[in-house]
Amino acid sequence: MSAHDALLLIGHGSVRFPEAARAIHLQAEALRQTRRFARVPVGLLNGAPSVAQALAEIGSTPIRVVPYFMEDGYFTRVAVPRALAGRQVKMCPPIGVHDAMAGLIERQALAACAATGFSSRDAAVLVVGHGSSSAPGRTLALHRHASRVAATELFRRVESACLEEAPFVADALSGLRAHPVIVIGFFAGEGGHVRDDVPALIEAERSARGEAGLSVRFHGSVTGDPAMTEIILDQATHDLTGE
Repeated sequence: MSAHDALLLIGHGSVRFPEAARAIHLQAEALRQTRRFARVPVGLLNGAPSVAQALAEIGSTPIRVVPYFMEDGYFTRVAVPRALAGRQVKMCPPIGVHDAMAGLIERQALAACAATGFSSRDAAVLVVGHGSSSAPGRTLALHRHASRVAATELFRRVESACLEEAPFVADALSGLRAHPVIVIGFFAGEGGHVRDDVPALIEAERSARGEAGLSVRFHGSVTGDPAMTEIILDQATHDLTGE
């Protein structure tokens, strides 16, 4: 990795929720402050700036691409390469598959317990990701990270669930009614899943538990952690193209 390279972060973006890209822009600015790269632009598959605009900004500078996605699936294998339009780049792994993500989940869950007054020994942690209705059953980084947090035995229970494939969030929450629950979002942005979908599922679970039921708290998305900058830097050192 050379300081003459550009680091291009490519995220999903959202036309409906432009603010969903706030996290990726914050990370890009933090990476610029490290002065490790000639440029650190952001390109979005949906919304502005587009990937084409980011590539135009970079010009002929060598490019390392870090996909700002949580899983290595359709977007990283198909949509991102398609958006690059044949441009020669060093393709790096997506942020969500990095082993250090488990540590971020653990730290955020402990902080959430402290903020709410839960004992971690009594609390359950539910890590929620997207999953896929079109290709269910793939090995997901979401489940791997949750298993690693569970192995620390810091929490009463640690489970993972998805919005679009089994195990579904509603089912996981109903199975944890004997415990207060901290919900951690395994999402790269702050779009509809974080703003609408997960809160709605949590509210339905709260209604099912009733006023006397144990608390369910949503801690937001794991990518809000400042340590994400180091994860991106580490992914940028891995070249998947073999060039």
